[in-house]
Amino acid sequence: MSSDDFAIRVEGISKRFELFAQPRDQLKQLVLPRLRRLAGLSERKYFREFWALRNVSLEVRKGESCGIVGLNGSGKSTLLQIITGTLTPTMGRVTTQGRIAALLELGSGFNPEFTGCENVYMNGALLGFSRQQITDRLDDIQAFADIGDHFNQPLATYSSGMQMRVAFAVSTSFNPDILIIDEALAVGDAYFQQKCFHRLEKFKEGGGTLLFVSHDANTVKHLCDKALLISNGSAISYGAPRDVIDLYQGLVAQKTDMGEREVTITQNVPPASWQKATTVTTNEDAELIDFKLLGMNDQIVTHLESDTPLTVQYVVKLRKDFDRPAFGLIVRDRIGRSIFETSTYAMRMTETPITGGTQVVVRFLFNFNLRAGQYSFSVGVANRGFDRSEFEEHSLLMHDVEQLQVVESSAAAFYGGIFNMNPTVTIDILEQCND
Repeated sequence: MSSDDFAIRVEGISKRFELFAQPRDQLKQLVLPRLRRLAGLSERKYFREFWALRNVSLEVRKGESCGIVGLNGSGKSTLLQIITGTLTPTMGRVTTQGRIAALLELGSGFNPEFTGCENVYMNGALLGFSRQQITDRLDDIQAFADIGDHFNQPLATYSSGMQMRVAFAVSTSFNPDILIIDEALAVGDAYFQQKCFHRLEKFKEGGGTLLFVSHDANTVKHLCDKALLISNGSAISYGAPRDVIDLYQGLVAQKTDMGEREVTITQNVPPASWQKATTVTTNEDAELIDFKLLGMNDQIVTHLESDTPLTVQYVVKLRKDFDRPAFGLIVRDRIGRSIFETSTYAMRMTETPITGGTQVVVRFLFNFNLRAGQYSFSVGVANRGFDRSEFEEHSLLMHDVEQLQVVESSAAAFYGGIFNMNPTVTIDILEQCND
């Protein structure tokens, strides 16, 4: 990559924080080490080191969008603050090309005593725009924020959603080269989130560079060309969002699993039986024995016409006693977004104990009403569900075990989107009124 191609270059960034047990230890650290050196005594630290980041590197090309994911406390926000210049790294270097606009911590860069309008002028001035240039954009900002008369009220009276509306409108209305967003859209309502995503798409189409932190897997897969996974302050994966998100979700399973056996994650290392599986998260309590996609008359299919029956059948061997077993299925599109997810637990089926050593045949039957495209199937086995898709034991999750190519049904009416809801329509002609 030439020096002119990149928008953001992060080289070996590390960030250390000094954590003091008591306020007086800060004063001790300021004064006593110098006195000890003068007295010829060995140096002593009065703080505990915490490394929020360790040797993180990242390059994002101009026009690319990059998602950053990781568990809470992994260092995502610290990295963004260093890139935007609000924090100084302990080691390493950051280089950016172009004007940056950032939505970091909600309310950051805003004065709560100023009105929304006054904050727009203040933020525009900080970005280097004249008052007239800000005024020229003011109507667009106010219209996009869509908070009515509150725009001229102090920010302290705003809800978190209203603050985010103004902050997003300001950040995207001054045509930045690089836009950095740290989970800010999570507080917006569904209608405003749609407006934001539409604007982000336009920003990308115009050649803007996007750096985006989110816990929403489908959003990262949809918006981003690449993704970075940070764990305990270190970058552990950088590449296609589909692969990075699968690894991240495996880490979540590792952290939340309450079983006796350790959950392991393997990626792009094909299991002996299933060459196509991309990511396998398991505690070895369940093993996939067989997987089939079945069409009419239980014939194995690799291609299917939409709006026709499909049976997804798999066989798993349970290696221990499961007191409340659950068997799941995920259907994903070509970039890994979840189109449909369910499990026997989510479907409120009776949870019957199964003894170890038993092989279980699981069959999901449905009309495959998705439009033409390529889809993949992931399987899951878990034990002891407690909240929709949450389980105490994550025994097996295998992504992309098999693929299916779907072609449009010749008998189906045209529809937009991805799912045919097979509506029925009635049209009633009312008696014509003569004025």
